[in-house]
Amino acid sequence: MLIAILGLLLSACGTAPATNWPGMTTDGANVYLASGSHVYVVQLSDGREIATQTTEGPIPLRFPTKADASVSFFAAPALTADGQVIVGNAVHSSSLMVAKSNSLLYSFDQTAGNVRWSFGEAKGTWMASALVNGDTIYAPAGDGKLYAFDLKGQKRWESAVSEHALWSAPVTDGKQVFIATLEHEIIALDAQTGAQKWKTDLDNAVLGAPAVAGGTLYVGTLSGNLYALDSAGGKQKWVAALQGSIWGTPAISGETLYIGTAVAKAGKFYAVNITNGKPIQSRDEASAIIASPLVLPDQVVYATEAGHIKSLNLDGTPKWQADLEKGQFYTAPSLAGDLILFAPMQSEFLLLAYDQNGAQKWTFVPGK
Repeated sequence: MLIAILGLLLSACGTAPATNWPGMTTDGANVYLASGSHVYVVQLSDGREIATQTTEGPIPLRFPTKADASVSFFAAPALTADGQVIVGNAVHSSSLMVAKSNSLLYSFDQTAGNVRWSFGEAKGTWMASALVNGDTIYAPAGDGKLYAFDLKGQKRWESAVSEHALWSAPVTDGKQVFIATLEHEIIALDAQTGAQKWKTDLDNAVLGAPAVAGGTLYVGTLSGNLYALDSAGGKQKWVAALQGSIWGTPAISGETLYIGTAVAKAGKFYAVNITNGKPIQSRDEASAIIASPLVLPDQVVYATEAGHIKSLNLDGTPKWQADLEKGQFYTAPSLAGDLILFAPMQSEFLLLAYDQNGAQKWTFVPGK
């Protein structure tokens, strides 16, 4: 699976993968899971789908209501303060899995599931999550453009940043929006106008969104290099050469960065000094680490491609572990209150919830 996804990514042709990976986000009460042909709305309290009332009785609150085999969702939905769920889809040929130009960016209502607005001018597949910052939505598209919208779906600006599809979510420091490209670049745009502020070339493709903290961007490449860049001008502060390829976004805890790598069919998990990039410690894993880690006040959690969940104390000692009999992890775990959520692929479950001591609380399998 990893080799197939990597080949697809490096081709950067805008084709939709034959198998899509899930994405999730939470609002404190529910988790919004984009998986396959639906966005599911699942209660955090018990792992059950939210139901909505119709003239024919209650039905699950899903978007869209009925599955379409030619439509897939790939990235975590984004939520707005006024109750919108923002998510893009891929409309494709079932035989060739080639994304058509009529893939759409949707806004649907969090409680009713009805479409508030949609945008269909962009070509290609919506592969990455949108970013909501105040009253602006920043959406990376399959045509290599970053689009900015107001909350009513009116386009504020667009900026062509890549010749290929954008595969990672934008991030912001409030004044600038940062986006990674498959052309080895990190690009900073003015958040209000979309004008390019700076661009920095790195050594290889960047698949994970940068992490932003204290005026610095932290970002990894497929070559295994972890960079610290000055957010004001893109100047390199340091670079750490790690073993393997970096797919995810570094997680930050105080003076430490955490990131996993894929080393052929194996993996490594690193703790890196945030000031100088020197590795503090590393752990070998039997399978690749693709998903970004999750940092909590007392632990860091990560998941491997082979379906193993690992929790470490912040000093690097093991805290707890959970293993799937069947399943793979490509999606970062998410913290929702006291729960840690996981969205595996090729598993009987679409979602798993654990408490912070590693006890499984519930699983989610959609009903028919």
